[in-house]
Amino acid sequence: MVSRKSIEEKLSRKEVRELIKLCGTYFPFPLNILLEQEKLVRNTKTNRRRFGEDYLKKIKECRRIHDLFLKVTANEEEYLAHWHIIKSTQSEKGIGYKHNAKPERKDNKTSINYGNRTGYARDVRYPAKTRKTAWKRFYRLFPSLKPKEEINETLTEKVK
Repeated sequence: MVSRKSIEEKLSRKEVRELIKLCGTYFPFPLNILLEQEKLVRNTKTNRRRFGEDYLKKIKECRRIHDLFLKVTANEEEYLAHWHIIKSTQSEKGIGYKHNAKPERKDNKTSINYGNRTGYARDVRYPAKTRKTAWKRFYRLFPSLKPKEEINETLTEKVK
């Protein structure tokens, strides 16, 4: 069985980091399938238009994974199992990162301020209660949020 220790003994540090990064990115598949895909791309004249740059990049990087594992061991079943383990642990970490969301911040205790997230983009951020000039500007921007008493006073003044 291929272990992390045997990989670190036979490969340089840079190669080990590259191998783990690439194994976490792509799902494991056997070398014979990769060779068939390479043949297909080579035989197709318009391979860049037909397959796209991402597909060609995937084939090259998967080939690099197989080359690095072949430096460590010649048994394909062993390194495919190890590749699968690396991929599964990497995906579990990714799922954990998604669930660790930052808690929301309160902005003057009237609406929730989510920062750069778009969840509450339509909510209005109210100014602090002690800032009188800010409230004047705020009511000029949002007259619908002005208290009803002040609206009635301004309407009666305009009528006179």
